[in-house]
Amino acid sequence: MKCMAYCELCEMDREFCEHGLGERRRAATVATGGLLISPNGMAHFRGCPHKGDDPDYSRWARLDLPRAWERLGNGERLLATGGERADLIASTRCQDCVSHGPW
Repeated sequence: MKCMAYCELCEMDREFCEHGLGERRRAATVATGGLLISPNGMAHFRGCPHKGDDPDYSRWARLDLPRAWERLGNGERLLATGGERADLIASTRCQDCVSHGPW
């Protein structure tokens, strides 16, 4: 039987509370090797359905910075750290990834 992790802040199981979700997103960003930046400057978790099945990432970039997801949510604009288009700047977060990610 799985033991429930309790959140003192919202008095819920951390698996379902917003604080637990934030922790899972931060952990996933590190575990997945960062974020991806689309050609229009939007940051996505790897596996986001917006990319589809197309394996071509020649117009995309990587973003591997500490707390990048959180920083973008606070309005920062972050320069890519790698990938094919290292000149891209992430300025927004994918709303599907905000609501459902990481995939």
